[in-house]
Amino acid sequence: MKRLVAGLFLLLASACQSLSAQPIIVTETSSPTSAIILPTATTTPAPSATSTASPTSPSPTSPSPTSIPPTVAPFPVSPGDLQPSPIPLSAGFPASAHVPLALSEHDHFYFSRPVLNAELDRLIPSNRYGSIQLGTKNDAHGGVDIVMDIGTPLVAAAPGTVIFTGVGLFDGKGRANDPYGVAIVIAHDFGFDGEHLYTAYAHLSQTYVEVGQHVERGEVIGLSGNTGLTTGPHLHFEVRSGTNSALKTRNPELWIAPPEGWGVLVGRITDSEDKVVLNIPVDVSSLKTGLHWESSSYATENKLTPDAYYQENFVLGDLPAGRYKILIIYLYTWFTAEVEIKPGAVTYFDFHGYNGFNFELPEEPSLDFVPE
Repeated sequence: MKRLVAGLFLLLASACQSLSAQPIIVTETSSPTSAIILPTATTTPAPSATSTASPTSPSPTSPSPTSIPPTVAPFPVSPGDLQPSPIPLSAGFPASAHVPLALSEHDHFYFSRPVLNAELDRLIPSNRYGSIQLGTKNDAHGGVDIVMDIGTPLVAAAPGTVIFTGVGLFDGKGRANDPYGVAIVIAHDFGFDGEHLYTAYAHLSQTYVEVGQHVERGEVIGLSGNTGLTTGPHLHFEVRSGTNSALKTRNPELWIAPPEGWGVLVGRITDSEDKVVLNIPVDVSSLKTGLHWESSSYATENKLTPDAYYQENFVLGDLPAGRYKILIIYLYTWFTAEVEIKPGAVTYFDFHGYNGFNFELPEEPSLDFVPE
């Protein structure tokens, strides 16, 4: 009997809070370029996969979910691609490598981790992007929270120029109760799709950099803390695109390079009429080890910016390469699929209500007009 997956991804230790006031856009003092040289490696889009059986409509007299045969994604990966990472583990977690990394033109793993691996047992967000921001009714959490002891060294995720440091990131007023607490923002030396990129580091206890200072990837910029509106010590990390605004965030798990030999699962979860399904639990389990990862789709569409290509509302990063099962319970029906997580790459799925899983990559965005 398959177990029923219920509830949201557990908030392990902390979460950021927000105020009702609207954030302002902080103007940078240095303007980065909007180009980056990508690696030449490519990956072939996965062929289509469809369900082998039609799901059963829920019975009003039976609360138990109905199970249907799994959809199998045809992602052939060579045995060599799935070999364990040759890089030694640091505190049980392999290092990121080859940053920037983009195995397809739509991927953008441009940032390294904002904390050294040796400082953490595992870099697992305690509060992921797209959950409901504590202290609000429907505002989205615009970054990832990573629990760590106060005083943990934080590093720049990529080269760039510091454009903000101190208190007042949320509204620029420098209030002692600013929800971000002590924060740093870096405008990076590169961009994506013609837009500037920024990273924000919040709830710090100390900063080591000044506005206008150029920093390199991996350079220590400050220490983690518990300042601002928090429920415990952690780092709040954001990726911002276009302008340095809390309204222009992107999911950091689509931008931070996964550990060597690991990949990222990305999904768009909708009902049968292609309407986004909010806050639906998703269980992902390794077919090799039996380990489970429990998460959910974004809980709100308010103040979120999905990726222009994937249009995702679900991201689960840092999965060791291998075969996995995805389980979604939709209106009392179990839907399962088997997928392959590929090293350094995005594995994409589309869940479309009673139509089940599909593994075709999204279509290219179309132009609104044809230039003359």
